[in-house]
Amino acid sequence: MKRSDNKTTHGTAALYCRLSRDDNMDSESNSIQNQKKILQKAAKDKGYTDTIFFVDDGITGTTMKRPGFQKMIADAGDGKIDLILTKSISRFGRNIVDILDNLQTLSALNPPVSVEFETEGITYTGDGRNNLLISLLAALAEMESQQKSEAIKAGIRWRLAEGIYKFSVQNAHVP
Repeated sequence: MKRSDNKTTHGTAALYCRLSRDDNMDSESNSIQNQKKILQKAAKDKGYTDTIFFVDDGITGTTMKRPGFQKMIADAGDGKIDLILTKSISRFGRNIVDILDNLQTLSALNPPVSVEFETEGITYTGDGRNNLLISLLAALAEMESQQKSEAIKAGIRWRLAEGIYKFSVQNAHVP
């Protein structure tokens, strides 16, 4: 926190939004727009007036090949970010190892960058207080992603077996 003119001000908050599927809109998806509103309000409520959005629209959380996420982590490493706000752990990622590795990386910075998960009401600061809970919720986010993937594959296999070849899943690989 910085002091100026007898007011306490905060540094820069990164607001991270992600949606795993593209809803074929020409502009941002409704989900991304809603995440932005929620996070902007949360940042304002916490006293952050300097915010930067990092967005990955249409990119799964099971991969680290997310340009918005990678840029956010790089900016944190460069000292441009003091806090990361995201709607939920599942928006931050859906791979427990990647989630925990990134949180550890952020907490090891000097100064450390905290991550707040709004839906869960949890802040990760690297002090160990929320490690178990975050690990459990990250595992659930990964499991949910795997279950969704299996359900989609089963639906595709059923449609193919029934001779129904029209379905809306793009870039699907059915083993």
